[in-house]
Amino acid sequence: MKTNAKRKAQSAKRTQRIAHSAKSIAQKTKSTLQTTGGQAEHRAKSKKQRIQNKFSIFNCQFSIVNQKGSALVITLLLITLLTGLVVEFAYEVYTGTSALSNWSNAQKASLIAKSGQTLSSGFVGDVRNYSYTYLREISLPVLLDFGINSSLSIKVEDENSKFKINSIIYTNGVTNEKALLSLKKLLEYLNINPSLALAIADWIDPDSEPRLSDSEYNAKNSYLWSVDELKFIEGVDKKIFDTISPFITIYGNGKININTARLPVLVSLHTDMTETLAKKIIDYRESTPFEDVTHVQRVSGIETIGQSLIGTIIVKSSTFRVTAKATVNEITRVVESVMDTSRKIKYWREG
Repeated sequence: MKTNAKRKAQSAKRTQRIAHSAKSIAQKTKSTLQTTGGQAEHRAKSKKQRIQNKFSIFNCQFSIVNQKGSALVITLLLITLLTGLVVEFAYEVYTGTSALSNWSNAQKASLIAKSGQTLSSGFVGDVRNYSYTYLREISLPVLLDFGINSSLSIKVEDENSKFKINSIIYTNGVTNEKALLSLKKLLEYLNINPSLALAIADWIDPDSEPRLSDSEYNAKNSYLWSVDELKFIEGVDKKIFDTISPFITIYGNGKININTARLPVLVSLHTDMTETLAKKIIDYRESTPFEDVTHVQRVSGIETIGQSLIGTIIVKSSTFRVTAKATVNEITRVVESVMDTSRKIKYWREG
């Protein structure tokens, strides 16, 4: 019995030791778990803090970048505005300077062109000293120096080499049938309907009796002040005007210089004047200009009609068209005039 009791006591003690060991192990395990959990939590918090710090730094950097970007945009806008202002100011200065320069050049060119008219008047006046003239057109030499990039050209054209269109109507309003016939022949030679001469006559004559249907409608019933007036006459289009304008004038005494008249005008001088005879006159005067109106009869074939031409032709011109063209730094001005040998100005135009 004592032996069993002793065994039980020893067994109880072992059970207590095992229980105590298990408890101790459990406590250590709990303590270890608590320590490990605390460390994990601490690491998690540290990691979170580091992430937050990084975000804070990024936000700070982003804020700085945004501030720098805004400053850059504002700077670019200011530069753009200033550039626009500078360009506009420079353009206004350029246009103003150019306008002033062009105006100055134009004024200088105009004065030079007028001086060309003065120079040419001396030449035209000297024509009175000649017994005959034989140049239809001449370019006068200009010896004066007008400065750098400045030039002057002067052209003198004989108006007596052309047909005087106002001569188809006498001053008393009666039709000059001979002159009207010459105008018809001139138009016909230029391949223009000769009946146009009747419309021109109705435009000039003072009466209201039409030679053609409606030819008196809106007619001026007075002499032409300019060859350009022909454009207002019914039937005269641009092509016709450009064709006939080189051969007609409103200036002069109505007589044609046999030395300077061109082929169409020579053909219009007489009903029997042919192109062949007119060319003979040209050939003759090229070698021997006519010094007297009677000398036209020396041309072969003109003996018959030569006598009848004497009242309508001359050998010395008295009316000239002068065109003075001046250029200064690419700015050109033209002054055109018509003057007679007494230097009287009959026409003046500046452009």
